[in-house]
Amino acid sequence: MNFLLLEPHEVGAGGIARLQGRRADHLRTVLRVEPGRRLRAGIVDGLLGTATVQHVDDREVVVATDCREPADPGADVLLLAVPRPKVLLRMLAHAAALGFARIVLCRSWRVEKSHLQSSAMRAAVQREHLLHGLEQAGRTRLPEVVFAPRFVPMVQDLLPALALPALRFTGHPAAPTATATLELPAEAPFALALGPDGGWLPLEVTTLAAAGFLPIAGPPHPLRTETALAALFGQLDLLRRRGSLPR
Repeated sequence: MNFLLLEPHEVGAGGIARLQGRRADHLRTVLRVEPGRRLRAGIVDGLLGTATVQHVDDREVVVATDCREPADPGADVLLLAVPRPKVLLRMLAHAAALGFARIVLCRSWRVEKSHLQSSAMRAAVQREHLLHGLEQAGRTRLPEVVFAPRFVPMVQDLLPALALPALRFTGHPAAPTATATLELPAEAPFALALGPDGGWLPLEVTTLAAAGFLPIAGPPHPLRTETALAALFGQLDLLRRRGSLPR
């Protein structure tokens, strides 16, 4: 936990928050905080700032928060074919840490039905892992998670209603377009579609392309889904950051 993330209801009068459980244990045993220690902090879906430790004992840690800085709301969208449950939860944490504003989970042809029936599809379980990702990255904006049980209706009906960014990409190892050949406007948001391990079917790639998703190839070999997320996001983010540098 690199960052103390607090729910709005946890912050009382004067900005005081009383922490018990996992976060209090981490503060005591890992960070070994003492009164007066100042921590980076933020409020879920709210402001950024600091929290100063007021009191520590075996039962709770009391902090005084001072959060006044606006948080980056983010605008990137991740379209993700539902992977294996443990992988899904890790990827949700990764996506939150990377700053995705919305995550659209979908069922592609290669997604096993059992994946959709696991506890990893429960909103409360997903939220816990999203929060862990925010804590890791020092962010506060909780991504919205949407599930689309049918692929074609998702592409034809749901995605147009979501007001996706104009820049849209599909990760596909066989794509003729490499990320290195792209030029992205400075700080431009994008939507990234990732298939399951084994990738999208050709028809799925074509269907996404009709909705404006350009197939792109990152590293020149197939990757597991969570590795592909890190690799492709990193490449696209670098391109848009490079677009903001003076020529």
